[in-house]
Amino acid sequence: MRVVDGFPRGGGRARLQFSPRAAAMRLRTLNFDLSLKPMQIRLSLAVFLAVAAAGCANESGARLGLTSAKSPVLAILADDLFTGEAVGYMDRTGTIDIASVVDPNLKCVGQFRYTGSKAGVATVRCNDGGVGELSFNGLSLLSGYGYGTTSRGPASFTFGLTPEQALKYLTLPKGKQLIKREKGPVLESV
Repeated sequence: MRVVDGFPRGGGRARLQFSPRAAAMRLRTLNFDLSLKPMQIRLSLAVFLAVAAAGCANESGARLGLTSAKSPVLAILADDLFTGEAVGYMDRTGTIDIASVVDPNLKCVGQFRYTGSKAGVATVRCNDGGVGELSFNGLSLLSGYGYGTTSRGPASFTFGLTPEQALKYLTLPKGKQLIKREKGPVLESV
């Protein structure tokens, strides 16, 4: 068998020979300069950091960063409005930090985790001894809503939604309405 143009012709076996020198010459012809100059590196890094810092945000102020997402939280625990923030991480867990609008000294902190593609569970503990077990559903990467029970009574909450959007999912106390003020949302009598 003889080899013509790299393909065997005729019968028999082809004997292929490897030439290190020929292989090295071919590699040299494929080698091209990928090195960046210091100014190009600085410019590339600056562009990358600007895009990362801007992140992805929605109208409620929820923001997606490189390794976490932060969303504002509105919660009704019994007859009280709580506001704060939820921070989610890439491992599908996160933290909750909220405080009462009526008494800012009343605070609740907790943790959440996703149990499905858009559903999850959360627990919160308040500094007055209250405890809550909640479940939630994501509406988007940065927003969602949930319900549950606390030792204070029923609970409903939203994350990553404006107060106007949150009204669809919050269970307000009887005779109360959610009003958006300069300092933030409040519950007022109807």
